[in-house]
Amino acid sequence: MKIHPSQEQLIQYCEGTLSDVDGFTIALHLEQCSECKAKARELEAQCANLLFGAEVDSGSHTNDSTVMNEMLDAITALESSTQIQQDVYQVKHAIIRTPNGKEFVLPKALSRHVERIGDWKNYGGKVYSASVDLDTQARVNLLYINEDAQVPQHTHKGEETTVILHGGFSDEDGHYHAGDYLTRDASHKHAPFTQAGEDCLCLTVLTEPMIFTQGVARIFNLFGKGMYP
Repeated sequence: MKIHPSQEQLIQYCEGTLSDVDGFTIALHLEQCSECKAKARELEAQCANLLFGAEVDSGSHTNDSTVMNEMLDAITALESSTQIQQDVYQVKHAIIRTPNGKEFVLPKALSRHVERIGDWKNYGGKVYSASVDLDTQARVNLLYINEDAQVPQHTHKGEETTVILHGGFSDEDGHYHAGDYLTRDASHKHAPFTQAGEDCLCLTVLTEPMIFTQGVARIFNLFGKGMYP
């Protein structure tokens, strides 16, 4: 594992200011990354110290009210975050079976939504996707890339976040392993692929459709909207 969320993302996660889907992807990464999990605990402690150590200016009743409201909002956010983490901790790991019959154990953050995972659909060749209905405008999918397979080269109208759950894949920029947290946008073009004897299960979040940049897959761009997996 070599690619992690940024320090700013971890801070926002601990403060409870990320969107639900971004917080979800961070939680998936934290289950697999002891380094980021330790950082998150430190940041949560720092947030708590800042929150309860805040000094209220007694010279202005208006400021008092504003500060107290902000503190109450922060406390509520921290309590909500803590409750979510406790709920995830109590969930049992679910198992998902891929189209080729291989079984994978899902992280607890995803296992709690296992009933929201749709059926596998062939994405072309040895690549399959299953939607995850998280009641968000972003498109969330499980993506399974069988061994010795490739996703057509593409870029993005919006942002793509990928958390590798099992196995690994490569693209033009390098090789990625389980736990890696990747973000791609319109400035990136890549064609993820697996090698012989290697497959990959990952979760992807797309805020906008993909735009294919090579080969016959570009026909999907003719509709003017790109394509979701």
